[in-house]
Amino acid sequence: MLLSSLLILAPAIVAAGLLQQPLQAPFDDDDSYTVVTHDAHPNHTLRLRPHNALNALDFHANGGESITAYCEGATPGYTGYLTSGTKHFYFAYFESRSSPKEDPLLMWINGGPGCSSMMGLLMEQGPCRVNEHGNGTTKNPYSWIEAANMFFLDQPLGVGFSYDSGPNAGHSNGTKAAATDIYAFMRLWYQQFPESQLQSFSISGESYGGHYIPIFASYIVEQNELSIYQGRPEDVIPLKSVMIGNGIFDPLRQASSGWDMTCTNVTGIGPVIKDKAVCAKMAASIDRCEYLWTACYDHPDPYICDVANGYCNDAIDEPYFKTGLNYYDISKPCNGGLCYEEVDWIVKYLNRQEVRDAFGVDKAVKRFDACSNQVGRDFNRVGDGNTPTTTYTTYILNKGVKVLMYVGTYDWICNFVGNERFLLALPWKGDYGFRHAATYEQKEWIGGQTWGFENLRYARVQAAGHMVPFDKPEAALSMVKSWLKGKPLE
Repeated sequence: MLLSSLLILAPAIVAAGLLQQPLQAPFDDDDSYTVVTHDAHPNHTLRLRPHNALNALDFHANGGESITAYCEGATPGYTGYLTSGTKHFYFAYFESRSSPKEDPLLMWINGGPGCSSMMGLLMEQGPCRVNEHGNGTTKNPYSWIEAANMFFLDQPLGVGFSYDSGPNAGHSNGTKAAATDIYAFMRLWYQQFPESQLQSFSISGESYGGHYIPIFASYIVEQNELSIYQGRPEDVIPLKSVMIGNGIFDPLRQASSGWDMTCTNVTGIGPVIKDKAVCAKMAASIDRCEYLWTACYDHPDPYICDVANGYCNDAIDEPYFKTGLNYYDISKPCNGGLCYEEVDWIVKYLNRQEVRDAFGVDKAVKRFDACSNQVGRDFNRVGDGNTPTTTYTTYILNKGVKVLMYVGTYDWICNFVGNERFLLALPWKGDYGFRHAATYEQKEWIGGQTWGFENLRYARVQAAGHMVPFDKPEAALSMVKSWLKGKPLE
């Protein structure tokens, strides 16, 4: 989502009880964890323990904590923490339901900035979904673990079950700082499970993932090249692709698209606002909105960028917010935490002590919250969201990393109009071919329309919102299966 809009939504998130509190407690240190170290990363350790029970009966009989007892459809795997000093990043890992020894590794990271990847695990493409009572789960037959071995990682610091145990507990200082932790995580994982380095690795995410993922992938590519240059090919992380859903990449090119989504019928179910005077006022603000974002890009001072954020939000975003419609799906009303009742169910479920024990959550985490507004403020303070990720996306494309961008057409906050403007203007070695394909080579697939050129593929997912795997789970799984196997979307 747009960072300005996240901050505007803060009062609603507070009211829903979704904000994370600072923590100052030590992490759990017991013999149920395996602790992994690496000489090249002396400041990082990986604590992990296996899902050690098959069902609820075994769970109670053995007296152990197992995620499999509280997530229907979960497969063998691990939960644990990446630790660096007082920083602790939570993860949950699940083996593929198909061929765990052959299927690729896939990391999932939710956006925000500041939203937990447990939303993905329990609401989108994870092995299970929480029920409406917040007291149990059902198997998700369209989980992406049908096609891959999956990590769900809570990052940056202060998100979900991740925390700082220091006396002055803090949060991450931005995406670039987090990239080094992601890289260390994978190196430690391969240290413990060297056989998995033979499988390809992909990073996936949504929303602010349009910032996270190009930067993370660029850092991995840079470190891989350094490893090869220094004669250490065994240290190369086999990054094959990235997948980004409804991303925010470039506020300048994407900010004005709120007008298209609100005042035209580009979605097939519009316009949302039929008052021509309101829409005319929004349209008249676009030039100034883009002028201010250009000034922010030219002079990346947080104060200048805050003006751009604030003006564009007031002029273009606020009229839509007043409709009471879902920010993430224009076909639905905004109900519940973050406009979804399912978020409230998940928060309730993950704050049950037996569930937290089963998920291997450190006692230091006093409460699970879906999103951390403090992280959003921290990212805004350092201007993280004000810098487009164009150069990073160009870099990984030119280095041969496969890139899939998919967008639900009903999402308002990071909509397909803005995503397509970004992609069609993106400079890279295949940009002409990609633009030609967009005009002359669009094809239908189960989810909507798709086109691509060389290692860049774009997919529209018709009638899906911000969270494509939630709204169109069958189409999303079909897309992921095809993408990871290097096949056309069908």
